Amino acid sequence: MKFYKFIPPILASILLPLIATTAQADVCQHEIEASEAIKEAVYFYPCGISELSPAVTLTGGYGNTYRNLQWMAETLSEKGYVVLAMTPTNIYGKVEQWRDAHLAGQKALVIENANTESPLNNRIDIHRRGIAGFSMGGGGTLLAGTELKDDIKALAAFAPFLLQEQRNVSPSAPTMILAGEKDLLVTNESIDEIKGHVTQSADKHLIAVYKNGRHQQWYRAEITTNRESYKAMTLAWFDRYLKGHASAQTAINSRLESDSALFSSVEHSE
Repeated sequence: MKFYKFIPPILASILLPLIATTAQADVCQHEIEASEAIKEAVYFYPCGISELSPAVTLTGGYGNTYRNLQWMAETLSEKGYVVLAMTPTNIYGKVEQWRDAHLAGQKALVIENANTESPLNNRIDIHRRGIAGFSMGGGGTLLAGTELKDDIKALAAFAPFLLQEQRNVSPSAPTMILAGEKDLLVTNESIDEIKGHVTQSADKHLIAVYKNGRHQQWYRAEITTNRESYKAMTLAWFDRYLKGHASAQTAINSRLESDSALFSSVEHSE
């Protein structure tokens, strides 16, 4: 029997007027047991969830726990997503550990949906699953997406870190990459190389580089530069390709236009 630790609902506090596909919901959480590839993991989901909902596995990066990207988990859950936020077994390990965490997390979503003791029993749409991650978690997102292919319906990689020999990724699911021109760890050259492969393998893709984007903006709570744009872009991308809302394409295009001053480059194929 699994042990579930319930945490009181978190009142949603950040409004994203651009994405109006789902009313803002309170967020509930429950922890799940560790596994071979996952040190700790928490489900974030709308309180009172009553229907099948798309689901996303989410990780931070090197030295991070899931808490560093909790702001993204809560943002997605407020808008109707089930998010399994995870910490890999060794946060100082290689990119493959983040890949393995996502692969294990994707299996966990299917198991959780079938678990009659879970509050998410028959609430996870196992046919609408996505992956998102930052830095090594972003690299792990692309590696897991390459392995899972069309079993995954959408990917979002934030400042993805991959060694040069790992950059020939080939995900087929719609793939979004958000990167930063001033990122000293994930260089412009590495993003260009990754982009060259992703644009060949994923027919639907969006690679946006922020002029003042830096690595720390994703994992340090006190640095909120570009954060509203990061949230809005991610919500719109998953709304389009996980929820299947055609109107979300307009939201993507509108955000690209309204935030055009933020970007140094954008490559977008619908």
